[in-house]
Amino acid sequence: MYEFREVKPRIAYMRELIRNRVCRSDAERAGIATEAFKKYRCMIPAIRRAMVCKEVCEQATVRVEDFELIVGNIGKEFLGSGYNPEWGNTDWIVKEIENCGWILGEDNIWRNPPESSGAIVPMEVTDEDYHKIKEIAEFWQGNLVTDVGNAWAPDGFEEFVATGASQFPFPRDWMALPVGHLVAGYKKIITRGYKSIRDEAQAWLDEHEGNAMGQEIYQLFFYKAVTIMCDAATTLVHRYAQVAAEKAAACEDPERKAELEFMADGLEHLSLYPARNFWEACQGIMMYQVALQMDASYPSPALGRFDQVVWPYLEKELEEGTLDLDRAQEIVDAFFLKVNCFYGGAPRFITESTGIGNSWQHTTIGGVKPEDGSDATNPVTYMVLETIARLKLHDPTISLRFNPNSPAELWRLAIETSKIVGGLPLYQNDEVIIPGLIENNRFSLEDARDYAFIGCQEIVGSGNDYPCGNGIVPPNAGLRYSVIITMAINDGINPMNGHKAKIGFGKLGDMKSFDEVKEAYRKMVEYFTKWSVTMQNFVDVLEPQLAPLAMLSMSVEGCMEKGMDITAGGAKYNSFGGTATGFATVVDSLATIKYLVFDKKICTGDELLQAVLDNWQGHEELRQIALNEVPHFGNNDPYADELMNFVTGVYIDACKPMSIARTDIFKSGMYGASDHVVQGRSTWATPDGRLAGTPTADAISPAQGRDKNGPVAIFNSMLSFDHTKFMDGMALNIRIHPSTVANDEGIDALAAATQQYFANGGMEVQYNIVSSEVLRKAQEHPEDYRDLVVRIAGYSAYFVEMTEDLQNDIISRHENSL
Repeated sequence: MYEFREVKPRIAYMRELIRNRVCRSDAERAGIATEAFKKYRCMIPAIRRAMVCKEVCEQATVRVEDFELIVGNIGKEFLGSGYNPEWGNTDWIVKEIENCGWILGEDNIWRNPPESSGAIVPMEVTDEDYHKIKEIAEFWQGNLVTDVGNAWAPDGFEEFVATGASQFPFPRDWMALPVGHLVAGYKKIITRGYKSIRDEAQAWLDEHEGNAMGQEIYQLFFYKAVTIMCDAATTLVHRYAQVAAEKAAACEDPERKAELEFMADGLEHLSLYPARNFWEACQGIMMYQVALQMDASYPSPALGRFDQVVWPYLEKELEEGTLDLDRAQEIVDAFFLKVNCFYGGAPRFITESTGIGNSWQHTTIGGVKPEDGSDATNPVTYMVLETIARLKLHDPTISLRFNPNSPAELWRLAIETSKIVGGLPLYQNDEVIIPGLIENNRFSLEDARDYAFIGCQEIVGSGNDYPCGNGIVPPNAGLRYSVIITMAINDGINPMNGHKAKIGFGKLGDMKSFDEVKEAYRKMVEYFTKWSVTMQNFVDVLEPQLAPLAMLSMSVEGCMEKGMDITAGGAKYNSFGGTATGFATVVDSLATIKYLVFDKKICTGDELLQAVLDNWQGHEELRQIALNEVPHFGNNDPYADELMNFVTGVYIDACKPMSIARTDIFKSGMYGASDHVVQGRSTWATPDGRLAGTPTADAISPAQGRDKNGPVAIFNSMLSFDHTKFMDGMALNIRIHPSTVANDEGIDALAAATQQYFANGGMEVQYNIVSSEVLRKAQEHPEDYRDLVVRIAGYSAYFVEMTEDLQNDIISRHENSL
């Protein structure tokens, strides 16, 4: 068994503060940004946004806690959060207070009752801030980034949305989040420093002063915005240095005083220059992350290949004897605990789909070295896994890249970690992903070897890629394929809401062959894909006009070289894409139609469709045949597996010709936060026997409880299609009974099965190692299982903080053993 390091007392203390968090919302950042916007509202967006960010960095509260080793806050309080009102995400807390039974205490603080609001994590806001947030939200009506998009949409859009087959919102608000579903250029920030980047931008401006011809005027806007953003970041980091120095001067404990002086000196250096040591590398990444949050509410600002970026600094210090591994582990612990401070609460509908406490700062470790493809595992790789396991953290998501030369000890630690924190790490296969990126995303070999992950599962470049993996503004790119299959056999009508698409191909009883069913499904997918991409294209064109992002662009390779904002296509690599959730439900539905209607002729097409339209009420005998006799995906049965090859092929064929103004690379993926539960509520019954409103299959996993033959059979079913084509990523969830990996032999057996799956072409897998018995006990006695972590699909969560629907979804999954 792997031996874990001891957890330092202050790390344990900070971990408990975070685990018992009360999220304090405040109006500070919103107030500063609003006043700055009023001051600069007549400036062009590129410069106005930079000036607003600079004022936020100059005025927002900065904190250095007595117990902290890595610093950075996004709100006035230790576990606080501010708002980015320009994006329209300010007034949710007002609506929560006014509509969800919040209580105003004698201390003038509003607090949410969990049973009323549905947000299990405690949240609070002062009465003063509540009124200020309300006032600020009223000002921004008509001034939001999204208001331009809301004012007009292409003809036919409302009809497209009304069908209920897509995730596009209505009323619109398509641009309620900025671009930022990517890996920023952290390595560039800590190896060059803000001064060097600013000097580069200023040199261009000096050379072109009074001499900006043609398209150079856009470069002028860009480089000027970069200089302002560099000044903003420098000011922010300098202010942290000042606070650390002030605390050091007042500190009476010699050891902590010396540490604070070290931190103050490091922060002062980082405000302008590259990192000099391991602590500065970690702190420099965190400071840039804070600067990004001061600029905009970036969705999923993933941390990229953390172990590869910081390891050279640790390696140097180990050689010099200025740092040991125990101290380095404490720094890594402190870093990821600080990541967990970047969650500010959310309304019920968000917590139900994205969980509680998820900061979406997906972190990638392991893999190969870009320069020669050799194994890149290093001590920090192990430290990250130790942090997640020892501290029982469900966030951030950790993707662990494997290659044929990954050490056996790393496999063992990975599985030991999965035993403690469900679904972490995600097991990713370099041998599938690297060739896929070269072939489908046009990456160079070196850049493909340097890939990372964001959000739930999306595959991206490291600091050089504008990927838009879940839509230009996530998560609007998703289609509800379980809705589409029912519409395909119901003449284009969605039985959940009665809306009909502009196309229809008759009803199931009218279809004379199974090929007609497949063709109706294919055409329906093509129709909705084209509409989804049309709207992504619309938003993609608006983004650089309304919300250029110089703070992000300055670190991403390609942007400074071209003098072009990332939203305009400045990054070295450009793509877009979407994700499919619940293909197993589609496959099982097609298998049911084929088996019952065309092969066995157990019922007619009219009878099966009527059973679906009746939500299977009065058709239980037929439903039981569909559930128990029809072959299902995930059991190594060619009858169903061949249909998965068809369904994924339809998906790829529909996506491949799609393009937007910025790029013609559309990436297909099969993952989702907990979309299968949320989508299930909006999806009528399906031909596979699933009832209306219940979850669809998650991500690319077999439908809940329908895989009966163990993980190897699931792996074989998964290999029925080519994984290299799905360069937006995929998520395969498998639940394993703990007894399977209770000893070294079991751990090695699961590692061997996973390695064989990877050798045969499997891209990814993630394991929940927990029994149904434990899960049911956790439902009954949550106080005894507060640290039980499970993975729902695209994120992990504390089981006791999940909604009952999500808990039951986990329990309903088959309990596998080898």
